[in-house]
Amino acid sequence: LVRLLRNAVSRAADDDGWALVSTVGNGISNQSSFDSRNHGYSSLSKLLKATELFDVRIVGNAMAVRDKRLARKAT
Repeated sequence: LVRLLRNAVSRAADDDGWALVSTVGNGISNQSSFDSRNHGYSSLSKLLKATELFDVRIVGNAMAVRDKRLARKAT
């Protein structure tokens, strides 16, 4: 699960490492039959937050995530 999420975020990320959750979800659905409800979460955004693997920010009306490992490398 961790590998799937990190890979999907990485593929959807912009130059700064941020990826819109909707884009991440589209990428995952193209790769597998993943459903966040199978992991106990009603949405992908809730699952991504719960893992604590990603920084989270709101962009307009959307949520974006970035692998926390990238933030550590930048500092």
